[in-house]
Amino acid sequence: MDNLIVLVVLLVGWLIVAPIFGLIGFSQANKATREVAAARREIARLKAALGGDGHKTAQDEPDLLPDVQAEAAPQPPKQYFPGKTEATSDPVHSPVSPRPIPAAAPAFSKTPRKSIDWERMIAANWMVWAGGLALAIGGLFLVRIAIDAGYFGPAQRVIAAALFGGGLIAAAIRASGAPLVAEAENAVRFLPQILAGAGIVSLYGACIGAGLIYGFVPPLIALGLVVLVSLVAVGLSLRFGSMLAALGLSGAYVAPLLTGAESGSVVPLLPYFAVVTGAGLTMVRLQGWRFLSWLTLIGAGLWGLIAVGGRDELTPLAVPAYALALAVIGLIYGAHEARKPLLTLQQPGDAKRMLAGFGSSQFAAYLFFALAGGLILLTGLERSADIPVTGVLALFGGLGLYASWQHPGYGLMTPLAGLATLTCLLLWQIDAPPLIYACLAAGLSFGLGGTFVMSRPDVKAPVAATAALMPPAALFIAFWREGELVPHFSWGLAALLIAVVLGTVLDVMRRKDAGLKSHPGAAASYALGAVLSLALAPFLVLSGLWLGAAMAVTAGAVALILRRFDLPLLRFVGPLIAALATALLIRPGMLMGVEISTVPILNEMTFGFGIAILALIGGGWLARAHKPVRQAYEGATLILGFSLIGLTIRHIAGNGVLNGPFDGIGEASAYAIAYFGMATSFAWRFGGKGWFWRAAEYAAFAIGCVGILVAVSELGLAPLGDLPIANLLLPAFALPATLLVGYAAGLRRTGRNRGATMIGALAMLLGFVWVTLEVARGIGDPMLRDWYGSDAWAYSPAWIAYAFALLFWGVWKTRASARYASLGILILAIGKVFLIDMAALEGTARAVSFIGLGAALISVALFYQRYVFGSADDQPLATATSD
Repeated sequence: MDNLIVLVVLLVGWLIVAPIFGLIGFSQANKATREVAAARREIARLKAALGGDGHKTAQDEPDLLPDVQAEAAPQPPKQYFPGKTEATSDPVHSPVSPRPIPAAAPAFSKTPRKSIDWERMIAANWMVWAGGLALAIGGLFLVRIAIDAGYFGPAQRVIAAALFGGGLIAAAIRASGAPLVAEAENAVRFLPQILAGAGIVSLYGACIGAGLIYGFVPPLIALGLVVLVSLVAVGLSLRFGSMLAALGLSGAYVAPLLTGAESGSVVPLLPYFAVVTGAGLTMVRLQGWRFLSWLTLIGAGLWGLIAVGGRDELTPLAVPAYALALAVIGLIYGAHEARKPLLTLQQPGDAKRMLAGFGSSQFAAYLFFALAGGLILLTGLERSADIPVTGVLALFGGLGLYASWQHPGYGLMTPLAGLATLTCLLLWQIDAPPLIYACLAAGLSFGLGGTFVMSRPDVKAPVAATAALMPPAALFIAFWREGELVPHFSWGLAALLIAVVLGTVLDVMRRKDAGLKSHPGAAASYALGAVLSLALAPFLVLSGLWLGAAMAVTAGAVALILRRFDLPLLRFVGPLIAALATALLIRPGMLMGVEISTVPILNEMTFGFGIAILALIGGGWLARAHKPVRQAYEGATLILGFSLIGLTIRHIAGNGVLNGPFDGIGEASAYAIAYFGMATSFAWRFGGKGWFWRAAEYAAFAIGCVGILVAVSELGLAPLGDLPIANLLLPAFALPATLLVGYAAGLRRTGRNRGATMIGALAMLLGFVWVTLEVARGIGDPMLRDWYGSDAWAYSPAWIAYAFALLFWGVWKTRASARYASLGILILAIGKVFLIDMAALEGTARAVSFIGLGAALISVALFYQRYVFGSADDQPLATATSD
């Protein structure tokens, strides 16, 4: 116990004094930097006023030397070299200046760096601080020696610490009047602050010994003594500087920890901390020591967090009330600077000015307001929030609205209060009926109050955004947290009512400002709120298929709003809602829980998708003046249209059930046709402009390829049909090949020639497969289990006919790839005739086969000579044969 007072004093000196010195040093360094910058600006201004080189020239004062100017003007500047002098040839007409001009240094010389005066730094600066520290430590050691010798008892130690502190303060007052200290330009001038600070620490030690250590006085009186010492420190700061103010303010915040309070309850002390915070900010306002505002913020916030985590049930409203008090104190503190309009980033220099304002009282007010919102949020998280706590939250929101209404610089208080309110309503543990009432009250108060407040400040967007977005957000939270998330008509009706109200406000704004140019941010906020409420209405009422259809109708309504209110935000929101509707309709498993009748085509699925497609078509027509928006609606229409085709195929193939058995090659070919058609439509309509459309195009093409592969894998497993050509091979290979030809044409018209060549090659390959399989089906097993029979020679004329078709197509469309494919197939047919058919055929059939082959080859050669190689007159045609 004897050593405890020494350790406590050292601890106070280390934990309080050291950070204070750091804050003061940081503040003084910033002040010195600002003064140097101001001095440099003043020097630059004076140089500009006197002339470019900092002194008046003869041209500036023509009456001084009227006859010298003509002779002095053409002379080049002279250089000065140390050790050399130059005689003046004409002393009468030598240039004269009101002030001597320093000689120019030689080009190779460098400005010598000023050497550090280590003697002055050590003797006049460091030694002062070290002396103050040594003085405090020496005093403690002296007390320690007296204690060990038995001279001092507990009472004597407390009295000695108090006398020692008072003596140091008296010495500080005495030193402040000494000319040697007052006229010093180094750290000696801080000697009074150092002595007074050491004296305050000693007085704190005496109070701690009297209360916490020895118990001479009750904790409440000890607390009063610490507060009294803090007041003394604040009073001395008015004479000696900000260090003592920081020391006194820190002591006031730390006092409850050092006075021996035994109850452990922080709640009764919260009014005391609120008073200390207000007093500290008042001192900042009077003296301009802005760094103290950070100290008050930290102290007030730490004690608020301690009170929240204290599990004290004495007064449940104590912490929220304390938070409101901090918010009010902060708003009053920054009210003077908040009279200026809120700074927005509109010019290049605004960002720099905004960063410079972080130390202002206006910025501190925002921090205190945010601290208050955080404490209210934590209060509801630590214990179940009831009606009184919810009422405090409502007062907090009203305080933010009032601050934005009264002071233009507090324009962000409303969105800050709204964000805190939404977070509390989302995270607090509240029963369902009070939660719903709180959400509806918050949406109504912020919606009406924000709309009223918006009319006053110059920067309306922050308040308008809160007023427009808070009602639908609060409504959604009430719906989400009610319990079952069961859609109900009343929720949707409330969302539609909000949309109508916000749309009405937007229409009033348009009447006052026809182009909505005066306050575009506020107009965009109300438009966004109306659109979100409109989109929220079906979500609160419908589910599954009908929710996606309703979202598509909402997207069409957004296009209608865009036609009336041409706002950039709506050009983004409309396509976003169209994309949301598309995603809801095509998401996996969406239709698995929907009752769909077994009637093909005319069923609920077709009606749901049809409503969405019609709504998006209408939205695209309404937004035709905005090409990106129109393309977004059209793209969503195409995606839903081809998705409906695919789902209809699945519905028919599954005998009226979406999860029915797979129907083999017929269903796979239907998918291939549908998605190759989708890729072709995207290529022709959008031309690959934009990553989204190109990705959708490639995805559709990939799905079509998968359909072809599945169709190939199903060959031989089921009959293909009895009729030639009109069988399942036609939709499986011939029709997809035709669509791929159109896809390649769409790619070619937008300059994607390489992709067009690849798709064309795939189309020709599918055509060749179709011809081959069709012949195989006709001459062999209809299920294609036996491809090569006694009539296998029939493949050769079919291949030659297909090669002739490709040759004609290649020459007509000047497609070299088609001609090359034709030659390849002819070579394959020749090889088959000579190597296989010659051995299989006999007699007249063999002769006819070779005669036909020869005639075909001669015809091809003549055709090439006439239409491909051509004569001199046909050379342009011959050269235009590349892709």
